[in-house]
Amino acid sequence: METESSDGAETFAVYLAKQFIAKKGFVTDTVPELADLAPVSDIILTRSDGVTFQVICMIDREANPEKRFEMSRDAVEEIGKQCLQYSGTVSGNKMPITIQIMEIGRTPIIATDRDRLKALKRRRSIFSKVVISAWILDTTTASVWSSSAFSGLFAGRRFMERLMRAPRVPGAELQEPAPAVIAHERFPTLTVMLLAVLAAVFTWQQIYGIGPSTGLLAPSIQTLIALGALNRNLVFESGEWYRIFSSTLLHRDLVHLLLNGLALYLVGTVLESLVGRAWFVALFVIGAVGGALMSLALNPATAFSVGASGAIMGLLAAALACSFRFPAGPIRMRMQTGLLQVLIPALIPIAVSRTGQHIDFAGHLGGALIGALVGLGMLKTWRGSSLLPSFRSFAELVSLGGFAAFAFAFFPIASEYQSYKLELILIPNDQLPKSYADAQSQSSDLVARFPHDPRSHLFHATTLLEKRDLVGAEQELRAGLAEDGVLKSKFSPELEFRLRTMLALLLLDRREPDEARAVALRVCSELTSGPMRDALDKVRLCNLAP
Repeated sequence: METESSDGAETFAVYLAKQFIAKKGFVTDTVPELADLAPVSDIILTRSDGVTFQVICMIDREANPEKRFEMSRDAVEEIGKQCLQYSGTVSGNKMPITIQIMEIGRTPIIATDRDRLKALKRRRSIFSKVVISAWILDTTTASVWSSSAFSGLFAGRRFMERLMRAPRVPGAELQEPAPAVIAHERFPTLTVMLLAVLAAVFTWQQIYGIGPSTGLLAPSIQTLIALGALNRNLVFESGEWYRIFSSTLLHRDLVHLLLNGLALYLVGTVLESLVGRAWFVALFVIGAVGGALMSLALNPATAFSVGASGAIMGLLAAALACSFRFPAGPIRMRMQTGLLQVLIPALIPIAVSRTGQHIDFAGHLGGALIGALVGLGMLKTWRGSSLLPSFRSFAELVSLGGFAAFAFAFFPIASEYQSYKLELILIPNDQLPKSYADAQSQSSDLVARFPHDPRSHLFHATTLLEKRDLVGAEQELRAGLAEDGVLKSKFSPELEFRLRTMLALLLLDRREPDEARAVALRVCSELTSGPMRDALDKVRLCNLAP
């Protein structure tokens, strides 16, 4: 690459080629299949990273103003097909070959040249194995035309425009020192610890499950709610903010746990070594919060969400951003390909889980967005000579705060667990009788289905009293009062007073005044007025009470 322009200076094509070699990982070595491109090109560069294979053919019109790229589209495409052996596969699919044709000179970009080079690009499907694009660079005006999508915006256009406008860097300064990265992977201690925590919490879900499990070790929805599932109403209306953290550790079934565990292990083995343990935990916490907040913002108020997916998406997105710490080449490409194979399907809302529960794509998206933003910030502030990202003190603070938040979430869950457990034995609100007649007709069924709900015994006792079955009514009233824990924790004292008043009157009617007074004692001591006190006063049960 010693081509000179007419004034004896190094041409921009040569300078650009040196930049591609220094900054983008290209080399001047070619493969035999590119031999036919040599006569029609001044410079040929290639880059192979084990997955993709890229070719750049430069025509230096500063050195040869009359030269044009003169090979047909079919001929270029055939060369590309012969080079497919140098590209890798992803998920069993052969990756395409890309060939870029660049004409670089001091002449204006005119329609004739654009039309001629446009013909090199064939309209094909996304499954095309040879992708050809054409470029024209006018070094006088520092302008670029490209047949690539979006005029080459995402294919290097800005890079070339900056090079044409900025002062040239001497050749000795082109090759920047490679950034420092940890050369070997450490044992992912924290990753394994996180996996152990998720497994322990899943075991906890099985032990403290409320109601029957469904599917493959799938806890009931009551279990997930009791143990900290995320829900908009419970967070905003009931103030249960701890669910932002507790929901991250829960999983809906064994398959959900295994898939998240596998993704966490794959990203953890790379990221924990790359960014260090403090930043790894901080990214997990940040991803968990970002995923939960997006879930709360976008999901219906009736939705309940669980899983570490948001946190894991944050780790994956941050790892993708930090992968640019590695120079262009096989290591970076393998890392990015593996990460994208997990990230992309997780962010496309096209599936519903086998249990019929919708996948929380909002949580996935929130975790990925915050992870990508933090990862890009880490990459931007990461000093070249440092093995680990900057602001490790901040990462340690976030890690400690996250640990405290996850630990704190246990206490409200433990204190409210019994209350949620009792909900399962109570008559659901939508099944409560709407009228006195409904209560009479449904009382036998309600007692059979909800034997620990005092209200079912009250309904049935009322029905039996109507039938003058005093013995049966007494049994039902005593059964209702026997549910003392439920009465005191789930209902106001009025329900207990009603049961006691009815039982005291029934006992008095059966000529058992002493026991009637004992049953009525609590009502008499706590009520000074009202229908129940009036009924007891009328038969002088309160007046006779000691």
